[in-house]
Amino acid sequence: MDNLIGLLVPLGFFAMVCFIVYVVVEWRRRREQQRVELHSKLLERIGSAREFGEFLSTEAGERFLTGLSSERPHERIISAVRGGVIFAVIGVTLVIAAYTGALGNERDDLLVVAVILVGLGAGLLLAAAASYMIARRLGIMARPRNKETPVV
Repeated sequence: MDNLIGLLVPLGFFAMVCFIVYVVVEWRRRREQQRVELHSKLLERIGSAREFGEFLSTEAGERFLTGLSSERPHERIISAVRGGVIFAVIGVTLVIAAYTGALGNERDDLLVVAVILVGLGAGLLLAAAASYMIARRLGIMARPRNKETPVV
């Protein structure tokens, strides 16, 4: 019976994680589909190019144009930084736990996992830094005007 429980618990956990990932991916897909449908209906209602030009000159038109791109560069960079910091902190915490003996005799295995997590964190942080520099050079992200109000 203990062997069966030892087998079912990891499988149940894996199934739960898969289900959560599926729900999140499906939610994002539906949200994107609704946004595309809204934009296509709006474009259908505009009859001529002149009306479309007048619409784009309004504040709502500017919001429409900024909404056409599904993700802005700064959002992706921030999420990469967030992931990098999380992986690095977890990795460093595991290194500390391995050297203090807080998690038992599995020190070598724990160090391997910790090094992998720190490497993932550092990689994500380097990728975010490179993306930021490339986006600034290409003019995708505007340079801040002054130190108080950054423009992205």
